[in-house]
Amino acid sequence: MDFKSIFEKATEETKLKFLSAIIKYNESLQQEFLNFTKQHETATGDDTEAQFASFQKTIIIQRGTYLSRFERVDPESPDWESYQPPHQGYIEEWEQYQQASEQEFEQIFQKFKTSAIEALIEHDIVTLLAGSVGIYEAAKEAKIDDPYESFSDVNEYLTEELASIIRELTEKVKKSAIPAHKVISVISFFLKYSDKNHAGDLLFFKHIEPLLLALSDKSDKPESILAFIDASKAGRKSFPQLTSLLLKNSGDEEQWYETAKQFYQTDNEVAKQLLDYYLKNDKDAFVRTANELFDRDKHFWSAWLESKINTGIDKALFFKVFYHLTISKKEIEYYNRIREFLTPSVFEQLLSEIKWDLAFAVKILEVEKKFERIRQIVEDNSDSWDYEDIIRPILTVFPGFCFNSIKEKAEKALQAKGGRSTYARVATWLKLTAAIPGYQPQKRALIVMLYNHKPNLPALRDEFRKAGLMN
Repeated sequence: MDFKSIFEKATEETKLKFLSAIIKYNESLQQEFLNFTKQHETATGDDTEAQFASFQKTIIIQRGTYLSRFERVDPESPDWESYQPPHQGYIEEWEQYQQASEQEFEQIFQKFKTSAIEALIEHDIVTLLAGSVGIYEAAKEAKIDDPYESFSDVNEYLTEELASIIRELTEKVKKSAIPAHKVISVISFFLKYSDKNHAGDLLFFKHIEPLLLALSDKSDKPESILAFIDASKAGRKSFPQLTSLLLKNSGDEEQWYETAKQFYQTDNEVAKQLLDYYLKNDKDAFVRTANELFDRDKHFWSAWLESKINTGIDKALFFKVFYHLTISKKEIEYYNRIREFLTPSVFEQLLSEIKWDLAFAVKILEVEKKFERIRQIVEDNSDSWDYEDIIRPILTVFPGFCFNSIKEKAEKALQAKGGRSTYARVATWLKLTAAIPGYQPQKRALIVMLYNHKPNLPALRDEFRKAGLMN
């Protein structure tokens, strides 16, 4: 039976006897008890009750203020006088409605950010944290009619935008000189308010946790903050990153390790910390855990593991990571890392996974000097937008084929009677012929013939001159 179940079944008398027995000889535990008692007693005093009431009142005021502001935005009839198109080109009508509404919301968030920074400058972290809670609640509760569906979910859009603002504020908190003694009380107010209004709301805690992390890192009493978290309904499970930080700052590496093992599957930041710990202390555990996490989210973990893994640690994991990076980022440097491990069948599998990206597939085939396959790709995809990229590697290998392919493509484009953009592409294709060995008379004849196209095409001639084809 584990500790938690035994502890929960134990009577209060048993718990008190145990505490009394061990606290007499444990100075660290005595100090923790004194810190907790001091904070608990302060929290029940009249002065702190008044401060909490002020904290709660700030939340209510901020929620009401931003709720009103959010709900004044009308996606069906936005403020066109304030709308600023992001560019001078054509914009679909539906997109204009969305952009106009977004700009109104951005102005609201800017007002919040400005007031939050002013509070931070004054070290008024009560207003900073209470304001962040208030605007979050407003973003979640705002009732905004969106008949044109400019947003898939207006409230989700608002909370995502707020998350970005909170990340900015968090960075500013990290750089500020907030007095350590101010932190504990404001976090205790937050936890007390959360117990009353957000019990079990993990999404709420996730949005606010970055601020709590930055604030808690300013405190010189991490054990006291942990005690408040443990006494709250939210508990450590609601704040995996915060719990990890506090345990590290308290110097309790053993408890930090146990906590990291508890939370790594549900929190990537904690998982990163655990993997770094394993990389330093237990390579087998690192490989085992990294494989588990990678299989769950290849995109996220391949990017993080790129700088951590090498063949000396584990060849199979190295291959998995860089194979995924190859097909997701489409950069030849990643492919070069796994070349030596590719069997013919796996090589074909990789090509099948990137076949939609002809240019990158050709880069790989070029590295392997599989020029016949590149030629086939060009022949089968002469209308591809990546034509220049896919034919370039074989210009010197199959000069006759390449010249005829470019000639046919250019003539076909002019027969289609396109505009200046078509003529510019034709000029680009003809410039490729400069790299084809031989065929000098044929190349010159082709350029002159197209330049003198009948009927005359002044725009075509202009593009040829700009491309330097008539020199």
